[in-house]
Amino acid sequence: MRITTKIKTKPRHTAITRQYEQQAKRAVFLGCSKIQEIAVTEILRGAKSGRVYMRGSVSHQASAAGEYPASDTGNLAANINVQVAPNGLSGVVESKANYSSFLEFGTSKMAARPFLFPSAERAKAFIRKKFRELSAR
Repeated sequence: MRITTKIKTKPRHTAITRQYEQQAKRAVFLGCSKIQEIAVTEILRGAKSGRVYMRGSVSHQASAAGEYPASDTGNLAANINVQVAPNGLSGVVESKANYSSFLEFGTSKMAARPFLFPSAERAKAFIRKKFRELSAR
């Protein structure tokens, strides 16, 4: 997920631009963090309705197709990271777990268990609100 904003200014508005730029940087960071928060929370605690099976002596409930993935080891949730560009005006939320794309998009043998796109969709209202607050000042 990539959140980007651009600020174009005229030289006479430099002081005002700096103020808005700082606020825009904060909005980008908060937006990316919200996507990460939703994804991690749903993976770790979200409702699951897949099959229940035993792995050794531990019971595990898998996620069903279309649900957020069920957490087994916590690796997926631990590898969802936020990276904000050096200028602070764009950011990326990504999962570094090597199997992330299989879960997000599915495979020929497994239906998708998306977690980043649904999290971004759920965070849209929050992100829009943060940028509206910026433009209202």
